[in-house]
Amino acid sequence: MIEATQIPKNVVSSIPTLEFNGLFDGQVVYQLGVIGELKDQGVGKYQTLAKRYPAHLESDLATKVTATSERAISQQETPGLYQVLYQAEGVHEDVSPLTAPDIAFMTKVLGMNLTAIWVRLMIGRFSGQALVKASHEGTTYHGAIYRAHFPYADYHLTNQKSAPATVIGAQIERANKGSEQ
Repeated sequence: MIEATQIPKNVVSSIPTLEFNGLFDGQVVYQLGVIGELKDQGVGKYQTLAKRYPAHLESDLATKVTATSERAISQQETPGLYQVLYQAEGVHEDVSPLTAPDIAFMTKVLGMNLTAIWVRLMIGRFSGQALVKASHEGTTYHGAIYRAHFPYADYHLTNQKSAPATVIGAQIERANKGSEQ
């Protein structure tokens, strides 16, 4: 069950939101990557239901987002998986725990079991060296696009609103490998 503090926010904007994702072990912030939102085809605005990894950032903005995010995450009181939200040219908006849909997406994209890494962190058996080794060992990260699905009719659910907290499924399209459901 997703705790109330971890319910994804449905941000709808004319400006794409950036999401910096990182793991904080209490001392070091390990960057997991930046997600950029895409325009949702039905709404015509950027929202958290369609995302791209990695986000395409100019080097100056990428440097600013990384430095600001690492500083914001390192000020958190407890270790964990965190997300820093940005809108409008790298202006820091919010720091919150990484949500379950984003953990699942990042796990698929990175090929690392972030849930298992988080559990090891919580029981005191986390090794930052293992994370760094896993993230660099023969791995090339291909771009991926995430689109949420809401097949309410298939489950005979009525009066449901499409929002990140009500995602029933998702499609992930990899740049070179096709798509997964």
